[in-house]
Parts: sequence; C-alpha cells; structure tokens
Amino acid sequence: MRQQNMSLPTVRKVLNGGPFEGLGPEIVEGVRRIKAKAGPDLIVWGSSTLIPVLLEHGLADEVLLLVYPVLLGKGKRFFAEGTPPRAFELDSTKALPSGIIINSYKVTGPLKTG
Repeated sequence: MRQQNMSLPTVRKVLNGGPFEGLGPEIVEGVRRIKAKAGPDLIVWGSSTLIPVLLEHGLADEVLLLVYPVLLGKGKRFFAEGTPPRAFELDSTKALPSGIIINSYKVTGPLKTG
C-alpha cells in the first residue's frame, strides 16, 4: 500500500542508539519489515495519520492513552476520520500524582457489531 499525497512524520526505529531505518514509501511493508527484526519495540508517538493505517493492517499491538485533567474545548482528533472500528482490551492503568491517567490497551482486532 503506497501512501501518496499524505504528510507523515518521519518514521524510524533507532537500534541501540545507532542509525535509524526508514520505512520508505511503502509504509505498511516497511513497518512489517522492521517489526520482523529482533530489537526494541517500535513506538509511534501520536500521529492521527499513521495510527489508523497501523490498526487497519494489524500492525499495532498496544495503544497507550494518556488522559490529562484539563479541558481544551477543541483540538485534533486522536483517530482520523474513516479509521475502521477496533476493539481494545484494558491491560493496565496507572494514575499519577498529577492526575494524569495512563491506560494501556491491547488491540484485539476489528470491532464486532450486531
């Protein structure tokens, strides 16, 4: 799947503090290639553009949602319009003294409805 006309952040995997490995123009195949290698986890910090692609192709294993005790009233959606429905299972949760709550979810697959 080639993502054209899409502005994506630089996507890379740092291996033991060494050079990074770019995904190239074929994002899905690039992520599959990197995930197949031994090494540290591949982490994506935000990206309402890349996350839906990873979820759609079964390439995201875990989603961390941090809840901050503030209301901004507006902002960018975490999941972009058109993101396929997915089911998640709560793996862990931790409340910090600041009031921030860290929720870790395992991706269980497409949302089953009906």
